[in-house]
Amino acid sequence: MAEGSARVLFVGLSASGHGGIQGFNRRVTAALAELGGAFTVAMLADDGHRGFTRRMLTALRSADVLLIGHINLLPLALLHRLLRPRGRRILFAHGIEVWGDPTYRSVRRWEPSLLRRTIDRVAIVSRFSQARMATAFGLDDDRFSLFPNAVDLPPQPPPPSGRTILAVARLGAGEREKHLDKLIRALPLVPAARLVVIGDGPLRDELRALAATLRIADRVALPGAVDAGTLARAYADAAVFALPSSKEGFGIVYLEAWARGLPVIGSRHGGAGEVIADGVDGFTVDPTDIQALAARLRELLDDPELAARMGATGRAKVERQYSNAAFVANLRALLAAPSPSEQ
Repeated sequence: MAEGSARVLFVGLSASGHGGIQGFNRRVTAALAELGGAFTVAMLADDGHRGFTRRMLTALRSADVLLIGHINLLPLALLHRLLRPRGRRILFAHGIEVWGDPTYRSVRRWEPSLLRRTIDRVAIVSRFSQARMATAFGLDDDRFSLFPNAVDLPPQPPPPSGRTILAVARLGAGEREKHLDKLIRALPLVPAARLVVIGDGPLRDELRALAATLRIADRVALPGAVDAGTLARAYADAAVFALPSSKEGFGIVYLEAWARGLPVIGSRHGGAGEVIADGVDGFTVDPTDIQALAARLRELLDDPELAARMGATGRAKVERQYSNAAFVANLRALLAAPSPSEQ
C-alpha cells in the first residue's frame, strides 16, 4: 500500500493528562498527521464510552490499518478482523502491562490465542519488554517490531553543575521497585549532595520518614507533583539524574534527562540497562548495592567534566534515536512493515 493511501484508525485509552502512555498517544496522533493520509483517532476516556464507540465503529469498517494503543483494547482486533479481514492490526506495547506480572496486570486466559490470531505486529518499546511479553503471551520474535518512545528536545542546556541529584517517578504503593529508597540510603555516603524526588503517591510519606530516620531530611526534597515549569527548573538545577528502577519497560525519564544534558544513573536490571550505555552516557548499577550506587553518584558529582561529557553524549543519542523526527520515521516504517505471514 503506498504511503499515505492507507486509512488508519488509532484507538487508545486516553491522550490527555501527564502519564507516559497518554503522552505516547499524543505523539502517535501528531506523527500520523505529519505522515499525511486519512486517519481517525478514538480515545476511550477522552471521548466517553458512547462517543468512543460511535467514532470507533464508523472508522473501523473502512480502516486498512488498526493501531491499538493498549492491551486492554485487544478485543477490537477481532472486530476489525471480522469487518476488514484483509486489514492489518498493530498493537502498541509499553512495558509492565504486557509482562504477565500479576501484581500489575495478569494475562487473561483468552488473550494469547486472540493476540496470535488477530494481531499482525506488536510494536514494543524495548527488547527487554519483548522477551517478557513473548514469554507471557507465547509469541514468536518475528511478531515484534522495536518501537521506542521519543521526547522533545529543549534548547541546548548549559553543562550540569552543583551537587543536586534529581529523580522523577510515580510514588504509588506498587512502585517500590523504582528503588527510590536506595537513593536516600546512599545519600549519607555522598558528601554535600542534595536529592530532589518529584512525584506523588503513598510512597512519598515513606520516603520522607526514611530521610528523617537517617537524619538527612534537610537534604531530601519531596515536592510532590509539579507543573511543567517547576519540572523544567528542577532539571536545570540538577547535576545528575538518578532512578535505579528495576521495573522500567523502557525508561523515557532517562531520555528527558539526556535531552537536558544530564548524565543518568539507572538499574542494570530491566529496560534501563538496554537504553543506557554504561560508562558512556551514564551508569547502570545493581540498585541493591548501596555502596556502588553512592560511588557512581560521587563520581559524577565530583567530576563535572565527566558529567558534562556523559550528558552531552546522551543528548546526542536522543537527537539521533529518540527525537520526534526519529519517531515519525519509525511509525512510517511500522505502517509499511509486512506481517509475519507476508515475510
